[in-house]
Amino acid sequence: MTGPGDDKTPEEIGCLEAIESLYAYLDGEVGDPDATAVIEHHLSHCRSCCSRAEMERALTQRLRASAGQQAPASLQHRLHTLLAKFGEE
Repeated sequence: MTGPGDDKTPEEIGCLEAIESLYAYLDGEVGDPDATAVIEHHLSHCRSCCSRAEMERALTQRLRASAGQQAPASLQHRLHTLLAKFGEE
């Protein structure tokens, strides 16, 4: 049996709110099912935010896949140099 309001749609949020919640959503860190539904509703209706979410998903998958690999020596050197500069300040 359903009651009044059972067929309501998730509240609307804007792109700024969706993007602010995007990383927590993609990492599965949004604990509230209603908040998750609101974000998913926005992503299903906003091409720009949906594209950004897909790009972030792909990037995360690629980073996870390469996490076990060692960075090239040139990158390691550049990072070491940058970190040393921050340590000097």
